[in-house]
Amino acid sequence: MLRFEDLRVNDRQSLDRDFFNRRYRLIAESLGDLDGQLARLNAASDNLVTLGLLRVNEVLGPALAAAQAAAENGFLVATSSTPLTVSVGLQTTFEIDDTPARALFAPTPYVVLTRDVDDSLNDWAVFRVDSYTRANGGLAGEVVAVNGDIGAAVHGDWVISASAGLAASVIETAAAVSSALALAQQAAQDAAAAADIAESVLANGPVSSVNGQAGEVALGIGDIPNLTAQLASKAASSHGHTIAQVSNLQSTLTALQGRIDLVDGGTY
Repeated sequence: MLRFEDLRVNDRQSLDRDFFNRRYRLIAESLGDLDGQLARLNAASDNLVTLGLLRVNEVLGPALAAAQAAAENGFLVATSSTPLTVSVGLQTTFEIDDTPARALFAPTPYVVLTRDVDDSLNDWAVFRVDSYTRANGGLAGEVVAVNGDIGAAVHGDWVISASAGLAASVIETAAAVSSALALAQQAAQDAAAAADIAESVLANGPVSSVNGQAGEVALGIGDIPNLTAQLASKAASSHGHTIAQVSNLQSTLTALQGRIDLVDGGTY
């Protein structure tokens, strides 16, 4: 290190070439040492800045990414690549993708399942959430409603969105109504088919004899309500007895049998 004593000039000292060269050499060596120290300081400063930035990235990076994800998508949306074919009643677990959204995601009791494709606006399902584990992203529950073609095949591009309970209940009720309507339509078709079969049987069924005439008699559905009245009138006109009289014939004969027994004690 250069000292002042090294440069001090004494009385009656010769100012020759050696005098100046020696002092210039000391100054140059001191400046060289300063350059080396400055370079070491710069390197240490650069290392300190680099280390500081690394620590900042390690600590603040995830927090900033989470904040950015929350700003872009909020805490009500997450994605999952779990391959599944959804159907009503399916109990399963979606694995939320390992992104900043996993830690932020806060599912509501019902979530809506859609796909990350442009042409699937009408394809969705409602998923009732039983539990959510942020550590591994496990979202467990049951599919309660399916709409469109979302359950037609295995998919793995799920977008899971939290939904209000009322909206999910409305969706679930609408799905139940649609299912009941489909069942009612099927029942109506079955009833119509049964009516067609019955009408065909009645129209073409063989009858051995009607009012003394043998052969096949065609009866239509419209003939059935008046069939009893027509038979009653035929019986009255042909035999002089009404349907009511014929139905009581057995009891009348039994009473007459009793009277005959009382007259002569015989049995007839």
